[in-house]
Amino acid sequence: MSDLPPLPSPPDSNPYRVLSRTGLYESPWIRLREDRFEHRNGAHGRYSVCGFKHTACGVLALDAEDRVVLVGQWRYPLEAYSWEIPEGGGQETESPLAAIQRELREEAGLVAGVWEPLAFCHNSNSVTNEETFLFLAHNLAEAPGGSAAEPDEELVLRREPFDQCVARVLAGEFSDALTVVALLALQARRAGARSTLDPALAERFFQTPAQHPSLGRARWSKLEEP
Repeated sequence: MSDLPPLPSPPDSNPYRVLSRTGLYESPWIRLREDRFEHRNGAHGRYSVCGFKHTACGVLALDAEDRVVLVGQWRYPLEAYSWEIPEGGGQETESPLAAIQRELREEAGLVAGVWEPLAFCHNSNSVTNEETFLFLAHNLAEAPGGSAAEPDEELVLRREPFDQCVARVLAGEFSDALTVVALLALQARRAGARSTLDPALAERFFQTPAQHPSLGRARWSKLEEP
C-alpha cells in the first residue's frame, strides 16, 4: 500500500445523469462521442469525450553519466518542434512495459537492463480517458539492429544531464506532459519523497489493458448503459 492516507471522496460523487451517448467518430487511434446529461443541480448539457485506443507510455532513460535520452520531433497539432523522452502508444495486446521497451528500441535504438515504474497520470482528464504509464530505465545498451523509426517520423536524438533537463521543465522549454511528469517525479524522489505506487496500480504497468480495464476504457463497449 501507499504510505499516504487516502484522499476523501464525497458520497454520491457523480453529479451527472446520462440521458444518451452517441458515437461521432472513430479512427485506428481515437474515438469521439457526445453524451447528453442532466446535472443534479438542474443543468442540461452535452459532454464530448475523446477515447484513446492505445495506452500512453514513456520512459525516462538514464545513461551511466546521469544523462537523459531525449527525442526531438515536429509535433503536428502544436505546429512546433518538441524535445521529449521516448514515448508512444501501447497496443491492446501489449503491457505498458512491453510497449515502451519496443518504443525505446524503435526511437532511440536502445535497450535497458533495469526497468521500474515511475509515475502514472491522466494527461487531459476533462476531455479524454487517456492513461499514462511512465518508467525509469537504467543500464542502457545499443539495441541489435539499431533504431527503426516509422516512415512518417523524423527523429533526432540527444542526451542531456538530468539536472539540466529539470531546469528546462521549469523554464517551459519542455512542455510534453509525459516528459514533464517523469522528470519532476524523479526529481521529487531524489529530493526525498518516499511514497510508492499502490501495488494494484503498479501491477498495471506489467499487464495488458484487457487485464485491467479502466472504467473510462470499458465505457466504449457499454454506451447504452447508464
